[in-house]
Amino acid sequence: MFAGQDFQTLRDGCLKKGHLFEDPEFPQQAADRTVEWKRPPEFCSNPRFIESGACTTDICQGDLGDCWLLSSMSSLTLHPSLFSWVVPEDQSFSKSDGYCGIFHFKLWRFGDWVDVVIDDKLPTRKNRLVYTKSSQREEMWSALLEKAYAKVCGGYQALQGGTIPEAMEDFTGGIAETVSLSRFTSEDVWDMIIQSKSKGFPMACFIEVTQPSDIGQVNEDGLVLGHAYSIVGAKEIQDDMGEVTLVRLRNPWGFTEYNGPWSDKSSEWEMVSDEEQKLNLQKEDGEFWMLCEDFCSFFSWMVICHVGLDAPRCDVTHLRGHWQSGVSAGGGRRLRTFFSNPQFRVRVGGSSKQDVEHNPTPEDRWSVLLELMQMEKGAEKLHIACHMYKVPQDLVSRPKLDRGFFTRNRPVGDTGEPKNSRGVTIRAELAPGEYVIVPSTYDANEEGSFYIRVCCEKKTHPEK
Repeated sequence: MFAGQDFQTLRDGCLKKGHLFEDPEFPQQAADRTVEWKRPPEFCSNPRFIESGACTTDICQGDLGDCWLLSSMSSLTLHPSLFSWVVPEDQSFSKSDGYCGIFHFKLWRFGDWVDVVIDDKLPTRKNRLVYTKSSQREEMWSALLEKAYAKVCGGYQALQGGTIPEAMEDFTGGIAETVSLSRFTSEDVWDMIIQSKSKGFPMACFIEVTQPSDIGQVNEDGLVLGHAYSIVGAKEIQDDMGEVTLVRLRNPWGFTEYNGPWSDKSSEWEMVSDEEQKLNLQKEDGEFWMLCEDFCSFFSWMVICHVGLDAPRCDVTHLRGHWQSGVSAGGGRRLRTFFSNPQFRVRVGGSSKQDVEHNPTPEDRWSVLLELMQMEKGAEKLHIACHMYKVPQDLVSRPKLDRGFFTRNRPVGDTGEPKNSRGVTIRAELAPGEYVIVPSTYDANEEGSFYIRVCCEKKTHPEK
């Protein structure tokens, strides 16, 4: 539980005393004079926690610049089991169900699920929610979940700056992999989307800008620059020319849509069967279709959150450590002190010497996804990176590899240049054997704690 608050104990205490809960750990924050903090029954005649099930239109962005968070919330609604875990649905504003102004949500934070308790005082202006709201005025779960997330982040203003991977991981406990769309063909991206969709992996995307002044600007195609979108669907259909691959996206604003080919009112829909015309989205609700090829052209990054890491098919290793100045903070690979960083051994695949030494075939390859995550230390983040090396059999018994090893050998996988982000990932296809993981900061003697997850899954089919 977060901040030592137990939901059931607090709720029972409020019911016994006949009081509405007020959260001492997250009191209402100062805002402009036009903002009033009210409970839903005070500004809505018939508030509901969830109305007719959760869906993407339950999340419409308000005055906060937290599209990164809301795109992840939208993706969450497409995965009922994940949603019901994060958003316990047996909550209500009905007094007969024990309403006393307290709600709770589950969020994943650095390796653990925590139960986050909040009161239901929300910022309003003229009896309308100021921040996130649902398209149905009576529905409140999205506004309350946003408040719970603000609480663990240190306040609503902390939501002005964040990333899609952070939110996706905190809603799923998965590993969020960021894919640069410019590095792949549209066919490759389509395969990634279809495979991720089939596995139930939440997805989102982002349009990068070079000038801060461009953020929030709408281009001639109806897309918002510097903005995050949810990937909520994918479909292959037939038109007069053949197969067409379409990606379905959602703008967290709940309005402002793409206006190019295959958008809501485009003529391309006239070239498909009556059955497929039913896919066309006519409402101005922020959702639209676009060609996968155009998606790759317009968007800069796609985020895929790998969930279900506890499934039998996955072998997951959890590691924790810290960089200590003068002891284990060797800095980046460019430095001679790199070898003094923490070193972690992991075995990919079989556990015996025979498993390691035989010549691997394609069937022996393992898909490895690694994430290095720095633990929070206020608003500042270190520039972090991670490298993974194959350990030769004659060095397996050596507890720590020296400077010479890292000078002579190249990594089999790395996160690239150190990044000022909460987490960085490595994806690699590896043969069975022993490997060493070296997490690092950009400069030597930078201190901080970190958490590493390594997920290994045996590939069942060779790549063609």
